[in-house]
Amino acid sequence: MSPWRPLAAKLQQLVDRIDPQAGRYRMLFESSPLPMWVLDDEDLRFLAVNDAALRLYGYTRDEFLGMKASDLHRADERRDFLRNEPGGSVYRGVFRHARKNGEPLDIDGVGHLVGWRGRRARLVVINDITERQRTQQALERVNRELAHSHERLRALSRRLLEVQEEERGRLARDLHDDIGQALTALKIQVESLQRAAEPALRARIAEGVETVQHTLERVRQLSLSLRPPQLDDLGLAAALRSHLDRQASLAGLAAHFDAAEAPQDIETDTETACFRVAQEAITNVVRHAKARTVWVRLFIAGGRLALSVRDDGRGFDLEAVRRRGASGASLGLIGMEERVALAGGSFEVRASPGQGTVLLATFPPRRASEQAA
Repeated sequence: MSPWRPLAAKLQQLVDRIDPQAGRYRMLFESSPLPMWVLDDEDLRFLAVNDAALRLYGYTRDEFLGMKASDLHRADERRDFLRNEPGGSVYRGVFRHARKNGEPLDIDGVGHLVGWRGRRARLVVINDITERQRTQQALERVNRELAHSHERLRALSRRLLEVQEEERGRLARDLHDDIGQALTALKIQVESLQRAAEPALRARIAEGVETVQHTLERVRQLSLSLRPPQLDDLGLAAALRSHLDRQASLAGLAAHFDAAEAPQDIETDTETACFRVAQEAITNVVRHAKARTVWVRLFIAGGRLALSVRDDGRGFDLEAVRRRGASGASLGLIGMEERVALAGGSFEVRASPGQGTVLLATFPPRRASEQAA
């Protein structure tokens, strides 16, 4: 409830009756702990003022009674703060005043039209809100600084992800082009030796060929995990389908992929963010879900690119995982949320023990062609 209502109700009882120079009304006026004054309704000259107002502003009574309300205003006062309530008999406003010594004051005032010695006047009660305003302004400054710091951190996070992707791409190319090709050449040479070797040595050389082949396959897997070439050459849908098929085959999962509604010209950063979220989600299914089937879908929802990853696994306690993530024990879910947020998207997970898991991430509808325009 507004702090003015009880006082306003009492003031209303005094309308057309109050005279600060008479009897008990004078006692009420003078003894009020809140600063009060009476203004002429036409020229806003001070007709009466109580001791609380004198103490607050630092003027003598004679000085006050020789002034107008405008003499208290600071030059930077915002008069648009004044607001009149219906009927025109009540005035409410927040004003910037100054004490006699120039010290600034912010006040919240309420005034009622009253009769005073046969003339229209305003009985005004004010509340010093200077400290409250200062505190509010300080909080606003802190909030602005926090928002600025938060934005800088987000910009730094985005840049770190960009650098990480650049480094992943470089490592993937090095693994494929240098180490992969060297291992392929080595395999060919060992196979050539195997054909020319004595029968007694062929079995041992065959073991070497198998080791080289296993290492070559491992390098290929590492290269694809770091940065699949399909993502740069063929787009998000092709890269995601390839990754899903490869992981499902290794884990013995039935995989279903649907990208019939996916756009073709997605912004590069959005493609990367979407792929990394899907990659992490599929990894979680393989490692933790104990699922038989996984469904991945790319589509348009509300004009935004949407990614859905669903499984029929054992599910999990979402709140417990969030608590572990907050303590630094499990960062997969937090990492996906942050990556989606940095891309300007939204992220949702629905999970419960024994009910499988559904992940839904959406990304803003920014297209490569629109960025070029």
